[in-house]
Amino acid sequence: MHQNQFLADPATLAQLLGKSTEPTYSAAARASIKGRSVLVTGAGGSIGSEIVRQVHRLSPGPVYLLDHDEGALHSLQVELNGHGLLDDDRTVLADIRDGHTMHRLMEQIRPDIVFHAAAHKHLPLLERYPAEGVKSNLIGTANVVAAAANAGTTTFVNISTDKAAAPSSVLGATKRLAERVVAAWAGSSMQVASVRFGNVLGSRGSFLPTLHWQLSNGLPVTITDPRITRFFMTIPEAAGLVIEAGEMAQAGETYVLDMGDPVSIEDLVRRFAVALDAEPQIVYTGLRPGEKLHEELLDSIENLTSTRHPRVSAVTANGPAQIALLDEVDRIATAAAVLGTEELRELLWDLLHSTAAHSHDLVGAR
Repeated sequence: MHQNQFLADPATLAQLLGKSTEPTYSAAARASIKGRSVLVTGAGGSIGSEIVRQVHRLSPGPVYLLDHDEGALHSLQVELNGHGLLDDDRTVLADIRDGHTMHRLMEQIRPDIVFHAAAHKHLPLLERYPAEGVKSNLIGTANVVAAAANAGTTTFVNISTDKAAAPSSVLGATKRLAERVVAAWAGSSMQVASVRFGNVLGSRGSFLPTLHWQLSNGLPVTITDPRITRFFMTIPEAAGLVIEAGEMAQAGETYVLDMGDPVSIEDLVRRFAVALDAEPQIVYTGLRPGEKLHEELLDSIENLTSTRHPRVSAVTANGPAQIALLDEVDRIATAAAVLGTEELRELLWDLLHSTAAHSHDLVGAR
């Protein structure tokens, strides 16, 4: 079976995770989408494109796709056009890091709902190039949420990551600050929330495609540590729960998805090798800068409370987000263009600490 077919096969992924992965929708989620205009940023990516597909199942109004990757955007456009789901004028090639463009586009589109999935997510690369993480994950998010609010958007859902809990990496720090930037718009006429979840099986550039390539070509499989674990979901599962969490967005909450128990990476490798009828040769490389042995869902100052959806919990004790944070984002935007890597990293961490009620509890080891 071709790699793309293999990784997209629900039965294969369900077998690897040992659970059902097909999304279902509550009546409230269906009602929240029906007839409403929707914009998805990062629409060409694994999560963004799946949100687009699933939104189309829920009888929306016009759906707009925004991405900076022209190839990914075109591929999704062709797929949706083939099913009669998309007009060409609803694909938008743009960079979220351009604030003026975001405001102009939002005024033209005036979406009711925004799912903000655009981000840089490769942890080791962002450790080497923190300015790119700052510009996309932090400044880009600030641009999109401000433009949406000014254009009259009623619901804004920010896609976050479990690495935003007790962040130990540039990825985690920028995504945690992005959560706070979104929450700073609470109290406006727009309902806002962020959604945290872990690794997504089969997403572009993620662990599983790399593993498939290594095993299929008889190459050594690289694992950082024999004890390492991660939380995993499938792409359809994560996107469906994002839609459910978005329906509950109100005043800057952060929602955490139920991802089940942490999965041993080595166990996952061996199960995947069986599915491919391959014999893995495992090489341990050691943890990389910013990487954790075990991911966390919460900081030590946070707690989870239940919601009306059994697989979506809300984070409490995050504390109110200050609107002044938006001025600090402007300051770090200027700094990102002129500071060296280490100076920018220090400024990023200073900003993270300044937003925390108890920074020694909130921030992971560096």
